[in-house]
Amino acid sequence: MNAALASWGLPGAGTLGLIALGALLLLAVATWAHLVFWTRKLTNQRDLPYDELETLPTPDGGRIELRRIHARADGEPAAPVGPPVLMVHGLAINHRNLDMHPDYSLPRYMAERGRDVWLLTLRSGQRVSSAPVTFEAMVHGDLPTAVDAVLARAGAEQLDYVGFSMGGMLLYGALGRTVAPSRVRKAVIMGSPARVGIPIWPFNKTSWLPRAIVPRLHLHWGARLVAFGTEWFTTPFHRVPYNPDNVDRGVVGGILVDGIQDIPASLNRDFAHWAWGDNEIRIGGERVLDTLATVSTPVLFFAGADDRLAPPMAVRHAHDAWGSKAADPGEKRWISLSRADGAGHDYGHGDIVIARRSIADVYEPTCAFLGVRGDAQLAPDADAPLAEQEL
Repeated sequence: MNAALASWGLPGAGTLGLIALGALLLLAVATWAHLVFWTRKLTNQRDLPYDELETLPTPDGGRIELRRIHARADGEPAAPVGPPVLMVHGLAINHRNLDMHPDYSLPRYMAERGRDVWLLTLRSGQRVSSAPVTFEAMVHGDLPTAVDAVLARAGAEQLDYVGFSMGGMLLYGALGRTVAPSRVRKAVIMGSPARVGIPIWPFNKTSWLPRAIVPRLHLHWGARLVAFGTEWFTTPFHRVPYNPDNVDRGVVGGILVDGIQDIPASLNRDFAHWAWGDNEIRIGGERVLDTLATVSTPVLFFAGADDRLAPPMAVRHAHDAWGSKAADPGEKRWISLSRADGAGHDYGHGDIVIARRSIADVYEPTCAFLGVRGDAQLAPDADAPLAEQEL
């Protein structure tokens, strides 16, 4: 072979192998340099510090993280007003979900108005877990551990709960099962479906596949690789996680660097099981909607009109079930994030908390509902019925 290559004036096989190896090493070094440069350039870690960080074990051998932002008044630490606030992130992301950018941070907005805020990092939001990462494990382990810890450290009997996407879904599963409703004074649910579908064709045609082959979704490093160019152009896939028309430039890159995490195969299979079945979320075989029917905790729901991951009707199922069989159902509110209902845009999923008008459309109504110092009361609820939508 070497003689044939030489007759054509080409280097031998050994030389070609060295050239290929050198090219691979050069590519690896270039990829590493790319990641280091853009991670340092886009990260918001330096601008979003925490007052406290604590790692706690769960009963099944897992672990969670709690990050605290102390209440403030005029920029200085102050005694909190009202109960502590626990915020819980969604799928494929960590605690940065609700604390993404210096200009768009609901916990810091609330802390500046006198509330003591705790951000939970679930086992699913960490790179490595020492225990099974399933929805049910987090309902039984992560949420009650976090609630107990926050109440103990705050010396309080109740907390307010803010759940984004899966963070709200976990509350659906935990209330009345692993977390006593009496321990949650009020709840705010942001884009949390109570029925789960697959929003992307052709993946929504794959229900015949066995659950066992559902893989881990390796999103962490992929998100970092593309973070630098995600706003250079948009594709139809951009609109699945958020509505790019509703977000200012320069916001999304830092989120991809700081927040996105892999989805473990075990958790991915939970969602596939629901989506490929009857769409119902179940804990121990029981529908979460059935338990929600007896809950009387006051609740505020947000739903994005253009949300591809949690369509309004999927969130509406939880709203309609919540307290429907309770003797005293308590206050229940619904805010549709759509132009037709007065919002700045038709919101998608992730942009609920990072849209250019999130402060007016989401932060202020949340603070008003939870009774945060200095904010007006929430306006009467229009609560217009939604047209039936298919998941």
